[in-house]
Amino acid sequence: MAFLGKTNFQELSETEKVIYGYLRDNFEKIPYIHMRDIALSSHAGTSSVMRLIRKLGYQSYYDFQEFVGQQIKKTAMSGDTYQLLSVDNYPAELMDRCNHLVDKIIDSKNILFFGLGASGYMCEYAARRFSTQGVHASPLTDTTYPFQSKLPPDQKNLIIVLSISGETMEIAELLQSVKDNKLAAIASITPKENSSIALLSELSINYDVQEKRVHLHADMTSQLPALFIIETLSELLEKNIALVQ
Repeated sequence: MAFLGKTNFQELSETEKVIYGYLRDNFEKIPYIHMRDIALSSHAGTSSVMRLIRKLGYQSYYDFQEFVGQQIKKTAMSGDTYQLLSVDNYPAELMDRCNHLVDKIIDSKNILFFGLGASGYMCEYAARRFSTQGVHASPLTDTTYPFQSKLPPDQKNLIIVLSISGETMEIAELLQSVKDNKLAAIASITPKENSSIALLSELSINYDVQEKRVHLHADMTSQLPALFIIETLSELLEKNIALVQ
């Protein structure tokens, strides 16, 4: 860990080396434990713990705890959360697909963002954001809603589906009906390019994400990649609007 590089290990006393080893092996506990806990676990006195902490470059145990806490946060932030936005999690043709979808959005008179559960919340956000940009967009988050009323037959309609599994039966059945009756063009934002929903789409934007479920059915999968794609589409649309003006 970073704090261990501030002193020469060989110059420490035997007692300090034991304390040093305890700190190294229990790094993540440091922000939450008292100095006397370290002393007890290292079979040393609190004065010996404080002496080592000063050798490591800290004026007080509190300063040491603060630094360790910041290091832990940095490590956590550079892990799974930022990995979700890594370029490796998106197809090489991501921007081409996003530009293609923006072209479809511009060409359509009516946009319907369709998704259930957590994806439904993303649909609501996307519809609000695109509506702010002057696009006629609305969310559909309930498969029992008479969706045909949201797809005027005399307009160019576009459905953009958001789904983590890509296999939600109710959505797939509705999309098949839309496709059979030529009610709207279909695009999707979903991880699996070979999923039922992706295959029903004329255009699908895919990404890698680890599905997480608790208590069997509760979905804890991150929506950050989908949100990133929505924001990307919105920014590309904004640039297109600026060019036209």
